[in-house]
Amino acid sequence: MKILCVADIHGDMKDLEKVAVFARNNKINSVIILGDLSGYGRFRNFEMNKEDAARVLEILKEFEILTIPGNCDSIPTIEFLEKKGVSIHGKIKVIEDVSLVGLGGSSPTPFQTPFELSEREIYEKLRKLMDNVKTKKVVLALHSPPKNTNCDITGNGSHVGSESVREIIEEFQPDLVVSSHVHESGGMEDSIGKTKVANIGPISGGNIGIIEIEKDISIKLRRIK
Repeated sequence: MKILCVADIHGDMKDLEKVAVFARNNKINSVIILGDLSGYGRFRNFEMNKEDAARVLEILKEFEILTIPGNCDSIPTIEFLEKKGVSIHGKIKVIEDVSLVGLGGSSPTPFQTPFELSEREIYEKLRKLMDNVKTKKVVLALHSPPKNTNCDITGNGSHVGSESVREIIEEFQPDLVVSSHVHESGGMEDSIGKTKVANIGPISGGNIGIIEIEKDISIKLRRIK
């Protein structure tokens, strides 16, 4: 089974349409979206953020859509995605014999974006989810990457990922963690113990990930034109 993973759309609907074509041509039926749906001039406006979320769902309507919110998505948008039945934020979705654990938002940023969580909240929410996983195989679908990896480095070299995400990974060792949020680290991979960590990268420029679920779980990061 293959699942296409995209992130940080930020209003780039043209590249999202290219992703839809790619998925169709490659017979991929499921898409995971890791949040940040609106462009920078729109995400603080709740109605515009919801409009962009609706547009994203329309472009990808032929696929099974699973999504979490990013730090640039508002609470009304999170509620909208929940009503549409596509949200896995704060949930466990079992696909075949794999538990897909979703948590959106990010740890605190200097920019006071709409959906930020304290490190304590992130840890407690993820810990509760992981304690309820029933399968051996686990994928975490997150917006924020773990701290101190190749996947959370900004342009000035700072590590801005979540300490709590890293703590959960070290404690539970899921098979794979997909994240986004830190654009400069898009397309990067790392490992924490037995766990593979990937930053999908912003959709601008055609960044995608393809999760393959077979005997083992793997991910391929690439760019499409």
